[in-house]
Amino acid sequence: MTLPVASQIDTYLSIEASLLDQKWRSLLTRLEDQFGRQAGIEAILFLIGIQSEGRGFEPKLSKKKKEALIMEGTHRVLETLGLYKRVDNDSKGQHLWERTDIPLPKLPLPEQEKLLRVAILSYFDAVDKNPSN
Repeated sequence: MTLPVASQIDTYLSIEASLLDQKWRSLLTRLEDQFGRQAGIEAILFLIGIQSEGRGFEPKLSKKKKEALIMEGTHRVLETLGLYKRVDNDSKGQHLWERTDIPLPKLPLPEQEKLLRVAILSYFDAVDKNPSN
């Protein structure tokens, strides 16, 4: 059974704060153990963007490219919630994303951050279940 569109976002935002915080801290510890430093949301989205594009570490990326990788990561994690879908690649091989029909209401900053955390956790759950993706 598919949830009514409006309630899908509400469902993600209604996740109990203590459960979300526990899972989030666990992910941060995992990433810190793996990379040797603490990571915030932007750093995690940057890493996901690099992974999504199939890139390796590049030490001298421009600010514009770093921002593009963060956006790639953002689209990729929001895809796990059904909010975006990859539709094509542009002439430079960059992924092109499109919003799905699920409406995303204007959210206050704390709810935007919560939704991103839920999406990031969803992304890592999917990766852990199928590491080849």
